[in-house]
Amino acid sequence: MRALLNQIIAIQDMSGAKRAVVDSSTSLGFHLQDPAKIRIELLKLSTTLEILGLTSFMTCETIDDTLYSRFGVENFVTEGTIMLYNRRYENVRVRSMEIFKMRGSDHSKGIHPYEITAGGIVIHPHEEVY
Repeated sequence: MRALLNQIIAIQDMSGAKRAVVDSSTSLGFHLQDPAKIRIELLKLSTTLEILGLTSFMTCETIDDTLYSRFGVENFVTEGTIMLYNRRYENVRVRSMEIFKMRGSDHSKGIHPYEITAGGIVIHPHEEVY
């Protein structure tokens, strides 16, 4: 893990990056196995990213479209948790998202459809998913 943190620091120094994406924290969990160790290492990672001034985004695997992450600790070390869905409705797949937590923010409690466009991700906050 120390090597990963050193690599992140070096890349940020060279590039002047302002954002970082970790895809996926699940792979770290499979390497460590123990939820307590996973939580400690994810805290180290997220703290390092914060100290570097990087806005960070980590992905993780969930179990059966629930909030429960693969190892059960991932959402405890983050400032926010956003669930992305890609469900089938009749003959169409519908992408939607839901904010479970966003510390310090009074966020929407609904499930909102979104689309991925050439200009980026567009969320439709005033539309119903189903």
